[in-house]
Amino acid sequence: MRTPRFYTTFKRSRFYRLMPNSTIVLFFLTMAVMLWTLDARENEQLRTDLAKDTLWAEQTMRLRLDGQQEELQQMARDIGREELDEEGFLVQASQFLANTPEMVATVWADAGFTLRWVAPYEDSGLAVGSRLSGPSVSAFVQARNNGHALFGQPYQLENGEWRFDLMVPVFRDSQFRGMVIGIYQANAFVRRVPPSWFAEKYYLELGSGARILASNAHNTTASRVVQSIHLGGTPLQLLARPVRSSVDKNRMIQLGLIAGLSVLTLLSLISLSRHIRSRVAAERERDRVYTLSREWLGVMRADGTLLQVNPAFVAGLGYPADQLLGTSLLSYLHPGQREETQQLLRRLLEAGSVDRYLETRVGNRQGDSLLLAWALSPLPDAGVIYLSGRDITAQKQAELALRHEYMFRKAMEDSLVVGIRAIDLQGTISYVNPAFCRITGFSEAELIGLRPPYPYWAPDIAPYNDEVLRQTLSGEHTQQLFESVMQRKGGERFYGQLLVSPLIDAEGQQTGWMAALSDMTEKREAQRQLEAANERFIAVIEGLDAAVAVVRPSSQQLLFSNHRYREWLAAAGDDNGNEYCDLRLYRLLRHASSEQEIRLDDPARWCLLRTRPLRWVDGEAAQMLILTDITEQRAAERRYEEQMLKLQATSRLITMGEMASTLAHELNQPLSAIANYQAGCVERLRQGKASAETLIPVMEKITAQAERAGKIVRRVREFVKQSEPVRKPVDIADVIEAALAIADIEARRLACRINIHLAPGLPLVHVDPILIEQVLLNLIKNGMEAMQQLPPAERQLEVSVQRHSGKRIELAIVDRGHGVPDDIKAQLFDAFFTTKSDGMGMGLNICRSIVEFHQGQLSVEDHPLGGTIFRFTLPVYEP
Repeated sequence: MRTPRFYTTFKRSRFYRLMPNSTIVLFFLTMAVMLWTLDARENEQLRTDLAKDTLWAEQTMRLRLDGQQEELQQMARDIGREELDEEGFLVQASQFLANTPEMVATVWADAGFTLRWVAPYEDSGLAVGSRLSGPSVSAFVQARNNGHALFGQPYQLENGEWRFDLMVPVFRDSQFRGMVIGIYQANAFVRRVPPSWFAEKYYLELGSGARILASNAHNTTASRVVQSIHLGGTPLQLLARPVRSSVDKNRMIQLGLIAGLSVLTLLSLISLSRHIRSRVAAERERDRVYTLSREWLGVMRADGTLLQVNPAFVAGLGYPADQLLGTSLLSYLHPGQREETQQLLRRLLEAGSVDRYLETRVGNRQGDSLLLAWALSPLPDAGVIYLSGRDITAQKQAELALRHEYMFRKAMEDSLVVGIRAIDLQGTISYVNPAFCRITGFSEAELIGLRPPYPYWAPDIAPYNDEVLRQTLSGEHTQQLFESVMQRKGGERFYGQLLVSPLIDAEGQQTGWMAALSDMTEKREAQRQLEAANERFIAVIEGLDAAVAVVRPSSQQLLFSNHRYREWLAAAGDDNGNEYCDLRLYRLLRHASSEQEIRLDDPARWCLLRTRPLRWVDGEAAQMLILTDITEQRAAERRYEEQMLKLQATSRLITMGEMASTLAHELNQPLSAIANYQAGCVERLRQGKASAETLIPVMEKITAQAERAGKIVRRVREFVKQSEPVRKPVDIADVIEAALAIADIEARRLACRINIHLAPGLPLVHVDPILIEQVLLNLIKNGMEAMQQLPPAERQLEVSVQRHSGKRIELAIVDRGHGVPDDIKAQLFDAFFTTKSDGMGMGLNICRSIVEFHQGQLSVEDHPLGGTIFRFTLPVYEP
């Protein structure tokens, strides 16, 4: 910055003090030289002052335009999010225009260039529904294509008035919806946008290219010194010329009358002295502003070398001024921005007096990263750039925090299922959230600004709601929770619950009421259905032919019992009226499982007791008891078991009957051999040829044949013997061997071969061996009969045993017979169903009953190579 040193030195010089006393002879020459010198210096001073003043003015105007552009962009975002309706737009735009006198109107035009909202509607001269034309359309299209705010070319109205537009596009979900347009008046722009001190000091002209749109109509002549201010982002430029004071005119008159007006020389010199002092005072004032400014002000070369910085610049970076001067500003920038900034500075000087604005990150001495907004004004003739920086780190952080806070609160409000409504102290709705709109069916635009009666009140309930609201607003009503019948936009009624609370502002003053609306229709309906279901449940429980009760295990308190329970079990009461379980039932419950059979003595009956833990209505643990009378069922089961035992014994006898001829043939062989051996012994004894050595081998053979016949008879006797089922641990190999002792006889008759496959390490099984022998004999016999159509060499029956699981073994009987058709498999195990012409249809049914008696399963499946596989499982013995 230039200091007033020259003026101070000049004022103190001897020549300066003696100049008013100069001789009249030298007056004209001196006056001419002085005027020429002063004029030249004044022009230079004016040019320097003008450059500095325009830098300040340009920054001020840029900030003002940026603020106005941000306001319009905010309107555009609100319209894009459908948060701003026409009424809100007119209110917001009117407030904005009141603070922006250079703007004559703010409008919103849709994508078809048609004006939809105009503010102010009366004084703007624009009509809703009219279309844009001329340069406004071009700017509209360009802003729409670019997707950002844009200043349009100026245009002239019929009355000669010049205007230009600021176009801000509106997008909704990335789709172009229209344009928010701010319309500037050129004359008002010149009068209002530049700082007042700047407008008073300079003659200003607003131009576009070679056209002059408006001026500040200064009543004095302007200097030849001119400085242009290019308004970045607009096609406009502001020309500033210093205004010559009235003193300049007097001095021009003195030149013509110098001979006769020498007496006025002193007055001229005094006037000049005052003028110099005012200039010096202005310089000092600017230096003072320069020193006290909180913005980073400085001068640098094109390569970024700092020539001069103000105290704010020094304080911001944290380095001493003498250490900063001579260093490059680029060295303090973020490394990623240095190359780009250096190229920008070079282009800035090459472009001439074109001011630029940019944002960079700067690192200070403490290691902090600061975000600064720079205004750069080049002086190409001097090869320097004036820079003005403003620290916007806190502003950006605040904006980011505010944006995050807003999005967080917005997300919370949008995710609520409870409707929120705010009203002022007069009952006017000022806010509703999306959930409130969903519940009532009315949009936000339809509700905001409404006063009672509200449209979502049911007409017949509206007087009651109005009275409750009146009492709430007046403070008479202390109740905070209200329930009432309401009506949606479509006429559907619902039951709403309102929780009302005062709305307190930051100063602790109540500004209205906040209410939370919940749709209680489903809850009320569920409550009604629950009551009806409870009545039906009680009716069903009371009508059950079973005793039902709910008991609290900790205190034995009887919480609930039906009629049948009270009829079967007497419940005693204590002094407090608390009922307790019958003592007989209590003794049984102490060792009861979830399901068991018990006997009641009075009246005598068998009951199935089932217990289930549950959570009672008070949230405490309880136990539900269900007693079902199974007296007749137990009697039927007992009769069925007796019949099954008889039927199983009969089945074994039938099996033996079917094998009677075979058994007779088997017994005939050892008996015939015994008779023949005995006859031979008798004959030898008669002939006297017998001796002990010859008779002993024969007698041993007789003994072997007798044991063979006895074994067959013993096996048959054990198989057909009728007895109660007795389960015991046995080796499955012994069971299979006993079954094969009988089955081998039938196998020889049917020319079949039985192959046994036992897996190693098989455990003992817990079964009745006679019953399992019956199952094996029946399945083996069926398998051999199914293979009678095959050649004898192919009649191979496989009996295999393997481990099925940790607690089961599996037996498989595999034949190669004709198989079982799919339509017969479903009925194969039914009683009295048979595929044999002489069969009874009870064999497989009995086999399944025996296997299920042993907690096993019997199944049938097709063999992949032909035939049938019968599988059944048996439990492993667990000591």
